[in-house]
Amino acid sequence: MGVYVHKSVLELADLTNREKLVLAYFFNLKLKKINLSNKEIALTLNFSAIEIKKIVLSLKNKKYISLVGNTTKREIKIKKNLEMKFEKATFNGFNLDDDILKLDLNTTKKFVLAEIRSLISSKNGKCTASNLHIANLLKLKERAIQTALLELEKNGFLKRNLKNVNGKTERTIILNLNNTATDETAVNFNEIKEEVPEQQYNDEVLAIFKSFPKRPMMSDFKVEEQKSLCLPILKSKSKDELEFIKFVIGFNVKNNESWKAGFMPYMYKFLEVDKEKYFNEAVKLEFDKFRNKPKVNANLQLLNLQLERDLFDFFSEIEESVWEATDLEILKEFKIRYINGYLKFNDIDFNKRALKKIKEYRPSNLNF
Repeated sequence: MGVYVHKSVLELADLTNREKLVLAYFFNLKLKKINLSNKEIALTLNFSAIEIKKIVLSLKNKKYISLVGNTTKREIKIKKNLEMKFEKATFNGFNLDDDILKLDLNTTKKFVLAEIRSLISSKNGKCTASNLHIANLLKLKERAIQTALLELEKNGFLKRNLKNVNGKTERTIILNLNNTATDETAVNFNEIKEEVPEQQYNDEVLAIFKSFPKRPMMSDFKVEEQKSLCLPILKSKSKDELEFIKFVIGFNVKNNESWKAGFMPYMYKFLEVDKEKYFNEAVKLEFDKFRNKPKVNANLQLLNLQLERDLFDFFSEIEESVWEATDLEILKEFKIRYINGYLKFNDIDFNKRALKKIKEYRPSNLNF
């Protein structure tokens, strides 16, 4: 069944979220007179009867409802009618389903989960809305959304994934309502995170936390406070996301003048509050360049340098008639004199690169 919360209810600035939920429930009943007891309302909305009693009295005092009769036989009448229009291609509200209602969460978090599910259903199975967008829809402060998402992710109700889409960082929110979500939204989080041994993954997370520069005169208490805030955030990230975070830290240490001067933010602010400032498109492009840069094999570089030197000495010491031999014959002769210096290198790499060098040394008019 659930409760549909229309945007006209969300816009009531003088009500708390709990009061909005109860009022929305009354509107859902579509009855002129509501004869439900506090206990019955509480059972439906997963509140205590005492909480419902306080909310009903508050709605009465704010003149949204009136109460007729005594405690044992009471009628609730809605006094303030709201205009509940439903417009196409716009936000009209969301349905708070029973599986969300029954969760042991505060009303703000339930609203956030319900709105994310609504966005997933209307946006091809994806929710890419920003914190500000969700806050505007729910008529809440952006900070309240940030806190709610962090705690919901920490407790496994959702996961946030970052990825590069056409040069921009896109965040996708995936729901995991203890396997009570629909087939489209239910996700096995173990399948999302790469298969990395847990201890190794925790060590990587801790290393990233320690790599974040400490502010001058930062107390041990503040360090532990930041650690308790940041480790759950980092542990919720995939390996690719951790690589990006590690890169952004290093990028700012090298390029951000305020960081060089010791005016870096606290790590929690860096990860959550100001993340759009630090994890922006320009830095993502730098990260992609860094990630796609060809990996340097120091061993092969050393092999090339050694061959360059030894082949030069080899050709300077022997007769020019050596070019009458094939490349393989020249390589065989070279090995007789210099092989002891190449025992640590892979034999296939050695042969391949030595033959390439011999071809380069061979005079163009004496190609064999």
